[in-house]
This record gives sequence, structure tokens and C-alpha cells, in this order.
Amino acid sequence: MRLKEILTIVLIILAGIYFAINTKTDPNQVKITGKITNPIGENIAFSNQDTSYSTSTNENGTFSISFILDSTTYLNFGHGIESTGMFVRPGDKINLTIDTERFDETIKYEGSMESSFLANKYLITEENDFFGEVFYLSDSDEYSKFLDDFKTTVLTEFGDISDSLFIKNEIAEIDKRIAYFIGRQKKLANYTKDVKTYKWETSQIGRDFNFYAAIDSLNSTEFNELLDKYTEAFQSSLNNVTNTAFIVEEETKIEKTTSSWLKRKIAIDNMPKKGEPAIDFNYPDTDGNEFSLASFKGKLVYIDIWATWCGPCKAEIPSLQKLEADYHSKDITFISVSVDTDKEAWEKMVAEKELGGVQLWANGWSKITKDYAIFSIPRFMLFDANGNVISTDAPRPSSEEIKGLLDSNL
Repeated sequence: MRLKEILTIVLIILAGIYFAINTKTDPNQVKITGKITNPIGENIAFSNQDTSYSTSTNENGTFSISFILDSTTYLNFGHGIESTGMFVRPGDKINLTIDTERFDETIKYEGSMESSFLANKYLITEENDFFGEVFYLSDSDEYSKFLDDFKTTVLTEFGDISDSLFIKNEIAEIDKRIAYFIGRQKKLANYTKDVKTYKWETSQIGRDFNFYAAIDSLNSTEFNELLDKYTEAFQSSLNNVTNTAFIVEEETKIEKTTSSWLKRKIAIDNMPKKGEPAIDFNYPDTDGNEFSLASFKGKLVYIDIWATWCGPCKAEIPSLQKLEADYHSKDITFISVSVDTDKEAWEKMVAEKELGGVQLWANGWSKITKDYAIFSIPRFMLFDANGNVISTDAPRPSSEEIKGLLDSNL
């Protein structure tokens, strides 16, 4: 064999060795693949308190994501407005399938028995009404048996799981939850039977009044009538109670609840409507510079009301960042207004997550939340280049509708 041929063979072998070494998969790399039926938008996120990993679905709802984990961790799998728990180890290869129309009931995992356990535990928990009739009207022994049966059912879901630490942690979590329920029921021990019955009946009555839906769908007259029916229903049950002090206390609570919802309704009805001038605000950024909505007149303005302690808010961050990148060259300003009271926590997250757009600090539930009737977050709003309202409840960054709304107003 000629020297040239020998050198060629050696080079080929060395190249193969180099390629094998440098393409070796990190043993801590996690790979999650899946298929989402009836996807809601494109964004998918896997997150915990410390970090978040995100990707997008393909046209057919499939996805694939890889990331490095140094240790086992619980993660939230989030898509659309729904999320569910997972347990992931370094090196795991997991495939999941889900139909968003019945989110928790359809999720399936291959390659993660622990994640399957968490999904089944959630369904079992949903099937048990821990604050139902058994909570209010049974004695402590009956309630304890109800909780023991719940625990036994959950424990059977461990199946072939061999991770003793995972099992230990899950049992401890179940026991902690059971202790909490027992502690709550003990507080009923001093009440008479008629009071316990009242509490049980009104817990059911309360579920029949969906003020969250009614506040948008009913006019002020209809909403007031609904509040009156709520008061009448509670008062009817309260008429069976003989404890005078308890009656006075409950009547005060009923009045406080209806008054609170009435104030919400008035605030919502007084919000500027589509096409009307926005109510301005003024807040500082991380450098202390003050900005108002009017500061950005001449551009479309998309506003995110959020907080560092808000899980759903943080789940929208990857989608918001992608949206900002997609519209970087367009006449649109992205503003994030934090209602955190802990300024340092806000500044830290802005820096660590490299949050873009204009980051403002409202220091709690302040003018903007009052003027726009914001009682829960995240809330997204959109204003036109003239400072008029397009939507005070705009689609989220992760939704399918947001790009269409932005494009139609640019």
C-alpha cells in the first residue's frame, strides 16, 4: 500500500473519531417530542420557578424540544391557557400527546411514568369534592375515611415507578394536603348543625352565580337583578339559622360581596370603549425615566399588565418576546407594566429574562388597574396611533388571533 493511501485512511479514521467525539449527545440532554390535537396557537413552554424552555408546533401540531438539565425537576407543560405538571430527569426522552379540547383528560406520556402519575393524580383529585357535602355534614371520622380512600386510590397509580425519592415526596405532598383538609374541617366543629347546613347550601348556591361571565354579558340593570337574586338565595338559607351573631356576620359578608361585584361592574362599564380616547398613565422604567401612553403617540401600542409572581404572566413571556421580534420593524411599541410591589424582584427578572420593549413599574394595583378595571393578570390591551382604544382585553401573545389584530391595525 502506498504512503499516500495510508495517510488517506488515517485521516479518514481520525476524522471519524473527531466527529464521534464532537457530536456525542450530552447525557443530561432532555428531549421532549409530542403531538397536540386542536392546538391553540403555536407556543409551547416547559417551565419551573427558575427557568423556561419554549418551542413552537408545526402545522400538524407536532413539536420537538431539547434542553440540558443538571438534576431532576418538576416542570409545567403549558399550551394556550392550560398547563399541567411533569417530572423530568436529565437524559429523559419523553413523547406526549394531548387534545386541547379535553386537556387533562387526554394527556399521555411515553418515557415518563412519573409524569403519567402526576396526570392521573390530578384527575383523581378533580373527581373528589374535598369541600363538598362530606366536608360540611359528616363527622371527623367519616371525613378522614373519605380522605384515606382518596390517598389509597392515588397510591395505586405509582405502578412500576421505582424512584423512591419521587414516591416519598409525592406521599408527603398528599399527606400535607390531607392534613390541611382535616384542619379546615376541624374549624367547623364549633358550629351547630343548622350553621353547617347553611355553609353547605351556600357553597352550592355560590357556584350557580357566575359573576365573571355575567359582568360582561349583562347590562347594569340585569346585573343588579342578578345580585338581588344572589342576596335572596343566601338570605333564604340563612333564615334557617338560629345563631344571631352568625346571622349578622353573614349578612355583612353578603353585602360586602354584592357591593364588590357592583363596583367591578361600574368600573367595567366606565372603561373607555373601542374608538374612544384611552385613559393615560405615567410610570418609571428601570432607569427611573417616566413614560406615559401619550409618549408613544404615532405608533400602535400593545400593553401587557403582569407581575413576577404571576405564573400565567411568565408563561406568556416567550410568546411576547417572539411577537416583539416578529414586529420589530413595524410601527408598534410593546409596553409591559408590572404591578409588583417588590421593585428589586421586577428589576431582577427584567435583566435575567432580557425582557424587551418598554418595561414600566406601577408599584402595585394602581391607576392603570383602576382605570381599566383590571382585577386579574395578565391583561393585554391595544391602542391605536392616535391614543384611542382598540381593545382593553386584547388576545394574549400566545393566541392565534393576536397577529391578525395587529396586522389589521398597522
